Amino acid sequence: MTLGEKIYRLRAEKGLSQEAFGDMLGVSRQSVSKWETDQSQPELEKIVAISELFEVSTDYLLKENLEKPQTARTADDVEPVHVRPKKPHYEYKSKKTIKGIPLVHVNFGLGLYRAKGILAIGNIATGVLAIGFLSAGIVDVGLLAFGVLAIGTVALGLISMGTLAVGCIAMGAFTFGIFCMGALNFGQFCFGALSFGKQIAVGDEAHGKIALGFSRAAGELYQEVNKDGQFDYQTVERLIEENVASYWWPFREWMKGILRMMG
Repeated sequence: MTLGEKIYRLRAEKGLSQEAFGDMLGVSRQSVSKWETDQSQPELEKIVAISELFEVSTDYLLKENLEKPQTARTADDVEPVHVRPKKPHYEYKSKKTIKGIPLVHVNFGLGLYRAKGILAIGNIATGVLAIGFLSAGIVDVGLLAFGVLAIGTVALGLISMGTLAVGCIAMGAFTFGIFCMGALNFGQFCFGALSFGKQIAVGDEAHGKIALGFSRAAGELYQEVNKDGQFDYQTVERLIEENVASYWWPFREWMKGILRMMG
């Protein structure tokens, strides 16, 4: 018998599940499964721990020509092996897959555990919908989020929302992008407390080609200050049409819509 077959037989005879056996050795259920199918082999200290647990010799485990278990050496002959307790960890992977990728993969704990799936939840997560401390995919939620729609403390994406948001459309405390909304904004079209918009800036303090400020405004082409927000919107719309390049049209129209709502 191979080492894997012997481990399987000994575990089955003790009535232990792969998960329970793994917990006793401080390894995951997946590691036990790989040992038993001979996809990988335990480290030497784990082999010694297995021999002590099942009271068989390491020779029996390692030598394929030995079919009958031999009693392990006594504690006087070997140094005790201290098996480290397993770190808290949970993993679930659905059997359902799409092009080989699990529909759901949950993998988190104390360590660098990565989840990869259509729905991925883990310390590090990659997927269509990814949730984790570090996440990347199409829709991402996490401490650090990178994706098409990214939501996190630090978010980088086509559409990003976070304390620090960088994206085509960025919303948050500190934002950098084409269209920005937040406390401190840097981009082409900005709306917020302190806005630096290369094309249009609207805010308590606004700096841009066209600047509308509630307290202060500094504009290269046009500037207006009105604490009540009652700006000359007709003049502003005409200036936008005449001076903002056509390739900015989605953001230009969006900003015009916001100004109409304000008016």
